[in-house]
Amino acid sequence: MLYTEPHAAAPAFHAQLAQVERVLLLTHINPDGDAVGSLLGAAHVLQAIGKTPICMLSSPAPSFCASLPGAEWLQVYQQGTTLPSFDLAWMLDTAAPYRVGPPAEEHAAEMTARPLMIVDHHVTNDGLGQLNLINPQAASNADLLFRLFQAMQVTVSPAAATCLYLGMLTDTQSFQTSGTSMQTLHTAADLIAAGADRAALVNAVYFSVPLSAEKLTACVLSELQQEGGLIWTRVTRAQLAACGADNEATDNAIGRMQRVAGMRACVLFKERADGTVKLSLRSVPGINVAAFAQTWGGGGHTQAAGATLDMDLATAEATVLPLLRELVS
Repeated sequence: MLYTEPHAAAPAFHAQLAQVERVLLLTHINPDGDAVGSLLGAAHVLQAIGKTPICMLSSPAPSFCASLPGAEWLQVYQQGTTLPSFDLAWMLDTAAPYRVGPPAEEHAAEMTARPLMIVDHHVTNDGLGQLNLINPQAASNADLLFRLFQAMQVTVSPAAATCLYLGMLTDTQSFQTSGTSMQTLHTAADLIAAGADRAALVNAVYFSVPLSAEKLTACVLSELQQEGGLIWTRVTRAQLAACGADNEATDNAIGRMQRVAGMRACVLFKERADGTVKLSLRSVPGINVAAFAQTWGGGGHTQAAGATLDMDLATAEATVLPLLRELVS
């Protein structure tokens, strides 16, 4: 069953949760603030209604999530290990099991044998769960999830509200993205009314950036290239090492790139230790980078998407840039 509005979905989600005890919460690989905020927000609500949440990530959460209420519940899956027992899988902020990574890939039989619920706001989501709430118009997954909890008439504690507010804050870039609407701002106000610690989150996300991340941003932006409305640059493993930065540090750079005057689409090529290249794509309304990213099995939002390419940095640039030039033109 596929729903697009929380009020329509609420009875079905309530009924499904009433039948289970242990809920495995999953999100996408390389989780961002919206993914982790949604996961922990759901965990707090599940615990409040007497369920046992199991928060499973495929890779560590961003550093600014460390102070979130319940951050100690986050488990990072180790490849080749077993999953804790669960009655229901609930995927948040992700479109398909393959986007969850090893936890879903290595335990496909277990996932198939149990009910799957999905709450997501990505335009590339086809609704593969038995129960789906998918609305690409929602500016963040946390926004959609909070409205589902409201419709279900369950208590959203200050701890849950804080986690969900982080999801909204980061996915809207402090309410700057094109998807930000009057509804988004109403939800933000409701979360603050529910006890979300807005000041602590703003400090964690925007005023606690490591020096290494700022050094990397300066290094990366110094090599920025522009051709009409197309802007691009690269991050090499050598640059990361020289700056003492981790993979998370590149988020700072892509945020700066999309602010350049005349930008219609921008791409950051990030070299990874496993020999692959991560694409981070941003665009203005009218240019669909989510569909573009699907060429390599990626996805995301119409104006913010990503993909992983199984090729080296030079090949990735030679492959992607000509296609992006066509898209922009």
